Order: sequence, then C-alpha cells, then structure tokens
Amino acid sequence: MIDKRNFNQSQRRELFLKADGKCQICSCNISLDNFHADHKIPFCEGGKTELNNGQALCPQCNLKKASLFNIDVSHYMEPGKSLRDWQAEFLPRCYRSMVQQIGKPQDEIKAFMLHAFPGSGKTKAALILGALLKEQGFIEKIIVNVPSLFLKDQMEKEARKIGLMLNKKKIFVEGFDGLVTSYASIGYKSKDTDSLINAEIINDICKRFKVLVIADECHHLSQEKRWGEAFELAYGNSVARLMTSGTPFRTDRRRLPWVRYSNNELDLSQPHAYSYPYGITKWNSKYCALGDQVVRDVVIRSWNSDVNFTLTEERGGEILNVQEFNHKLTDNIDEIYADVYDPDTEERIEDNSRLRKLIKTARRSACIECGTDRHPFGTEFIRKILIAANEQLDECRRSHEWAGGLIVCDNIEHANAIAVALKHWTNEDSIVVHTESGNSKRAIEGFKDAKNKKRIKWLTSVGQVSEGVDIPHLRVGVYLTTTQSHLRWLQILGRVLRTEPELTHEMQTAYFYQYDDGIELVEDDNGIWNPESVNIKLFAESLMNEKVKFESVLENNRERNNSHNNNDSREALSIKTETHSANGKETHHIYDGQRIDIKELDKYKIVSARTNWPPAKLKIFIEKCGPEELRRILS
Repeated sequence: MIDKRNFNQSQRRELFLKADGKCQICSCNISLDNFHADHKIPFCEGGKTELNNGQALCPQCNLKKASLFNIDVSHYMEPGKSLRDWQAEFLPRCYRSMVQQIGKPQDEIKAFMLHAFPGSGKTKAALILGALLKEQGFIEKIIVNVPSLFLKDQMEKEARKIGLMLNKKKIFVEGFDGLVTSYASIGYKSKDTDSLINAEIINDICKRFKVLVIADECHHLSQEKRWGEAFELAYGNSVARLMTSGTPFRTDRRRLPWVRYSNNELDLSQPHAYSYPYGITKWNSKYCALGDQVVRDVVIRSWNSDVNFTLTEERGGEILNVQEFNHKLTDNIDEIYADVYDPDTEERIEDNSRLRKLIKTARRSACIECGTDRHPFGTEFIRKILIAANEQLDECRRSHEWAGGLIVCDNIEHANAIAVALKHWTNEDSIVVHTESGNSKRAIEGFKDAKNKKRIKWLTSVGQVSEGVDIPHLRVGVYLTTTQSHLRWLQILGRVLRTEPELTHEMQTAYFYQYDDGIELVEDDNGIWNPESVNIKLFAESLMNEKVKFESVLENNRERNNSHNNNDSREALSIKTETHSANGKETHHIYDGQRIDIKELDKYKIVSARTNWPPAKLKIFIEKCGPEELRRILS
C-alpha cells in the first residue's frame, strides 16, 4: 500500500485547531483557508501523512522549509573558497533538523550533534548555519558557548568573517547578531544571592528572542556539574540547539543535555547528528578528515623507559612503609601485581588494587619529572625526548621554515621547568603559556601569526593550547603529562594535525612524541572498557579505527587514603615518590594503525630524507603498492 502524499480535509482541520490558529514556526496568524499542512519529517524522507508528523505553517515558512534541500551559503564564503564536502553534507541535514523542530514545545526540542575531528572546520560550519537560519527568519539571535577566554576571541573573529557581529564583552544582544560567552560565565553564581545570574539573563534573552544556541566543545558540559545545570537553565527556552565537539563522548559517562543516546552511547546517526571522524567509521563511511586531507597525516613516535623510584608512606611524620620499584613503562602492572586468590575457595586473599594504582601513577610521574633538586633539567627520558623532538622539528623546518612545536606538561611548575630544560639541552627558547604566565592570549596569538624562520620554535603549555586553538603551523607535539584521558589526548594530538593550505599535503606530516604505556585495554562481557586498563599506546594504535568506546581514569598525582577509616581522626596518610632514574629510548613508530619497530625503519632513512616522507609511511606504502609505484610517484 502506497502512503498518500497530502493531508485530507479532516486532518487539515485537526492540525489547524492543534496550532490554535498560529504558524508553528513564526507564530503569525493563519486562517483555515490559507495555511499549509506540512510534514515535519518530509514525505520524501519517509515521513508519514499522519497527525503526529504534521504541523500548520504559514505559506512563507513552508516555502522556506521546502527549499531545505537546496540551500545556498556561497555568500558567506571568502572569495575563491568553497565548502568542504562534509560541510556541504552537514549543513542541509542540520538545517532540516532544526527547522522541523522550531515551533515545538521547548522540552521536546532535541539538539543536533556535530562531531568533527579537531581541525576539520566545525567552527565555520556552525557559524554559517547560524547565519543562514537568521537570514531566513527562523531565529533572531545566536549565542555561542566556548570553554575558554581565548576561544571567545577566536570565535568572535571567525563570526566576523561571515558577517556576524557577536558581543564577546557583555551578555547583551541588542544591536548585535548575538553573543559569545564561556561555560564558566554561564555557571557564575552570585555570592550574595547564590543565584546563576548570567544564566538567568540568557534565559530572559531566549524568552524575548528566537535563539539558536551553539555549544562548542560541548563535552565540557557536566565536567563541572554546575556548568551543565546552568546551561540547561540558560537555554531551556531556545528554539534551536547545536552541540559541537571534536571529542563528544565523555569518559565519566555523564550525559550531555538534549542529545540522543543509544545503549548508553552517544548516538551520531541521522537525521539529528553528523560525524566527521579522523578515519572511516560506522557513522560516516563516505567522508573522513584524513581521507579528505583536511588534517595532516601523523606519525606517533613511541618511547619506553626503565623507571626506578621509591614510594614512602607516612603519617604524622612517621614512616610506615618504604618500597623501591623498577619498571619499564611497558610492564603490565595489572599482571605483575595481580590480586591473590585462594586456589581452593577462589576467594581473594590479597587485594593489590591500591598498590597497582600507586605504581602506575608514580611510574608516569617519575618518568617525566623535571625541575626538582635531583632532576633540575629533567630525567634522562626528558633529555632524550626533548632533543629528539627538537631535531625532528628542525627537519620539518627544512621545507616548512615557520613550523612550530608544542609541549604539553603536567602543571604550571612542570611547564616552567620543561621550558628551562629545553633551553638547557637544545639551546632553544620556548613561549610558556598557562594561567600564571601573563598575557597568554597575546603570546598564543603572536606565535600563531608569526610565519618566519626567526620566530621562537616552541610553545610550552599546560592546557591553554589543548583545545580549539587553531595554530596550523604546529608540526611536532610532545606529550609530557600524566593524564591519560582519551578525550584529553585526542585534543592535544589535534593541535598538530591542522593543515596549511599553502603547503602540499605530502609536506605536512605531523610527529607526536609520547611515552609508551604498556597496560592492555580489556573489554568485558557487556562491551564496557575496563577503566583500570587505559593506555596511551592503544589510543595511538586505534586512531585510524576511531574506537570511541574508551574509558579513562584521571588519576591524581597523590593518593588520598582517608577512606580506609572514616572515623580515624589521626593525620591522613601521605605518599611520597622519589625518582632515582628514568632513561629514555624510542622503540616504535605508530602509523596507519600499525606499530613498527624503529629497527625496521633504518633502511628507509636515506629515501626519507630525499622525499620528505616519514620512514614509517614509506615502509607501509612499499608493502602495499610496491617499490615501482613509489618510483613512479616520485619521478
């Protein structure tokens, strides 16, 4: 049986009465003789001619909606520029989703989820969408939310390029197309009244205007519970909602507001989501950032270390226990210090979970120690990895003379010490940016804008250059933080993957230096990744496969042990780590999802120097296509 295309008279009358004589998009008055009975989900997309899929629209809104398949955004593009293929596919899909929901009760409006790999152009796509919806009258104001002050400036500048004027200084929209604000600002509480003042101001704006809210890097919502609560309060009356992120999943499994989930996993399927991943995934088998050369190719250079350290437990100045450990980064601590079970009863007689956690944390911290009395210029691992990364950056600058490097550190003191160590071992200065460095925004902007060989080559940071910051000439990254969150790792990696249009793709391979954690990732019977088993090595090996079911544990540098005896009024147990030594040795290159021993790459070094291709890329290409094909390409 073929579904009928048009609503009958009885259905039309019912839709009109349900709309109370108002257009369900623009709220103008309509009459029974002069309105359009519209399919919320278009008939051509499988929408049925049923009352629950119908709405009453004025002729003007329905004509606008009918043109959703052929939207024109060329007037928002810079001369000579055009949309990327994925953006051209995303825009009409998101546009349709939003227009079909305008007019619904606010508590029924779902957000559109845009997942686009860092550096692939999600900011421009989101802003063009907002400009288009505003131009056609579906919305009146655009409010963009970002996680940092630097991104406020960056977002405001990007909006100006397409003709949108967003107020970044005050939560005030009169005379502007909207505003850009931070999640922290939305979550600000008055000390006097304990009320979310800014969230309430935005809530009032959403009552007075038809607002599109754009939540950039939306995974931050729920990072602090107050941010998520304030966001929902502020935008509960918005008429259109777009959530964007390069890493939309959250490692703590907290849910993001207004987006769809399936089996406790973020749903990135059509029609209310779009995914543009690094490599091909189940969400998008047509476009991906690497395949489209939107991001750089990357070789991940993996380093191991023998780490020798002592753990001392103290309470009230009394030493309770001293243990010395010597482990490679690749040693499987879970296996070496497994729990002990009675072979007869299978009951656990020794629980080593706390010890395992202490060793893992201390091993990583000890490996990257720098700025202490024992290791003022870092461990041997730090010395070798900084020298190697700097030599690689020099190699990049032979053909890309303004190329830069980024070192991400554990905390402010660590970043300052690493900058001193870099100068000591390589004689290279570094621009240090963190919350206490002063003028961080200006320093990042200066580094970003300077395209000359004499510019300082390195940025050293804690977190201010890890997310959303667009510096396309970063080519070398060094991961010197103990944090093992997949989200954090991917955001840092994304800083060195952005391409520069003036260079050929072959000249832009990125290099990422990281320690090689050897813990294996285990999936249980329910498909849940064991959070005790997270490791950076596996993140790197899985990059091409886009495995998003990772869990991670953010381990504190110091173990808190008050929980063993909540009634114990004595001083808390403290754990001290003393690092004796941590050598450093590069062991593998990870490329195209393969892990390659560096000994296998020696024979490719001469050709690599001549071609500008990394040895790992040469090896895999020759294995796949043969040496004759390589000669043909290079001739």
